[in-house]
Amino acid sequence: MNMNEPQHLLPPHSIDAEHAVLGALMRWPETFDQVGDLRARHFYRDDHRSIFTEIVRLAERGQATDVMSVLAAMESRGGVFDGNLGAYLNQIAQSVPTSFHAAQHARIVVDRALLRALIATSDKIAGVAYAPKGQTADQVLDHAQSLVTGLAERRVRNEPRMVREILLEFVDGVARRAEGEDSAISTGISELDSMLNGGFRPQQLIIVAGRPSMGKTALSADIGINIAEDRSVLMFSMEMSGQEVAGRALANRGGVHLAKVMGRVAADETEVWNGISHGIIRLNDSRFAIDDTPAITLLELRMKAKAWKRKHGLDVIIVDYIGLMQGGEGDKRTDQIGSYSRGLKALAKELGVAVIALAQLNRKSEERGDKKPILSDLRDSGEIEQDADVVILVHRPEMHNPNAEHLRGFTEALIRKQRSGALGDVHLMFDGPTCRFSRWSGAPPSASEEQTAGKSRGFGNR
Repeated sequence: MNMNEPQHLLPPHSIDAEHAVLGALMRWPETFDQVGDLRARHFYRDDHRSIFTEIVRLAERGQATDVMSVLAAMESRGGVFDGNLGAYLNQIAQSVPTSFHAAQHARIVVDRALLRALIATSDKIAGVAYAPKGQTADQVLDHAQSLVTGLAERRVRNEPRMVREILLEFVDGVARRAEGEDSAISTGISELDSMLNGGFRPQQLIIVAGRPSMGKTALSADIGINIAEDRSVLMFSMEMSGQEVAGRALANRGGVHLAKVMGRVAADETEVWNGISHGIIRLNDSRFAIDDTPAITLLELRMKAKAWKRKHGLDVIIVDYIGLMQGGEGDKRTDQIGSYSRGLKALAKELGVAVIALAQLNRKSEERGDKKPILSDLRDSGEIEQDADVVILVHRPEMHNPNAEHLRGFTEALIRKQRSGALGDVHLMFDGPTCRFSRWSGAPPSASEEQTAGKSRGFGNR
C-alpha cells in the first residue's frame, strides 16, 4: 500500500452495541426505561434502524416486542432485507444474555452517532470555508460555531410532560425562593428586585430606555457593577470609552465625585485619594469587563461574548446602546434595529445569560404634560418592545425642571413590560456625582408640587 494515498476510514460505530440494545429490547421490554434518548437515527446500519423503529411501534401500541412479533410486523410492511430476517433477529436476541448493561450500550450507540454527525458537520464547515459565497471569514466562523453548538443541543432530550410533573418542580422553586435560594440575578437595588420577582433571569432580554441624560447608562452600569460582585458581566460600551466607564465605576464604588476622578486630584486631597484607594480595592475582585469597540456589529458582539463565556464564564451582557450598532439586516433603520433586538434575544437564549440593552426614546414624551415616557416612545423599531422580556423606562423629572430642589435626584424606573410579572414604578434616588442609585426615602414628589415649583420659577408654560 502506498502510504501517501488517503485511507478510507469507516465512520465511528459499534455493531456489537447496536446488537446488544436491540436484543435486550426484544427479550426484555422493560429495557425501554433504560435507553434514554436513543432514536432510530442513532443506529449505523439501515436494517438496525428499521428493526428499532418496528420495536418502538409495537411497544407504543402495547404489543409484544419479541422476535416473532417483530418479524411478523416487519414482513407485513414488505421491507427488503439481505439474508434471512428471522434468523438474524433470533441471532441478535440470543447474543444478549442480560439487559443489565442496556443503558451503557445505548449510550455507546448515541455517542458513535454524535461522532458521525460531528464528521458530517466538519465536512459542511470545510465546504463553506472553501466556497464562502460572499461571507466573510468571521461570518463563516460564527456559522461553524452555531453548527457545533447545535450538535450539543441535540443531545438534550425535551419531551412533553404532564402539568403535575412540572408543578412539582415549580413548587420546589417557590420553596427555594422562600428560603432565599433563587436563579434570579439580583440588581443590587432591592426595590427594583422586588418588582422583578427577585431580579433578572438568564435568557431574558431587558431593555433600559430613556431620553438623553436621563440616566439609563448610569443605572445599567450601576446594576452591572452590583451584579459583578458575584457574577460575570461583560459591557459593550459604544458611546463611552473604557476609561470613562472605569472612571464611573471607581466613583461609584469609591464614593468619590466623578468630576474629581476624571480631573486633577491635588496631592493634599487625602479624602479623595482614600476614596480612590477604597474604590480600587472594591473593584479589584469585580468580574466586570468592558469592550469599547465603537459601532460594533451583532456578529462581532456574538463572537466576543461566546469567547468571553468560554474563558471567564458569563452571566450578564450590557449593550450601550442598541442604536449605535452597525451591520443590521435590511436597508431601513427600523429593520436594522429590529434585527439587533432579535439577535440579542437569540444570544441571551443561546448563552443562557441576561442581556441588558439600552435604547433611546423619541421626543414624544416631552410633548406630554407630565413628560413621562410610554412604551410607544421606543425609537426606531417596535420590534424592540416585541422581543424584550422586560422594558424599563428611566425618567428623571428634574431634567425638565432643574431648579426644583424637591426633585433633586428623584428617578423613576418605570417597568412597562414584564412577561412574568407585574408592571409598576420604582422610585429611586440618583446621586449624580458618584453615578449611584439607591432607595428614594419618603413619598415621591406629587404632580401638583412639580407644577407649582415650575410656575414659581417660570417653567409653567414650557
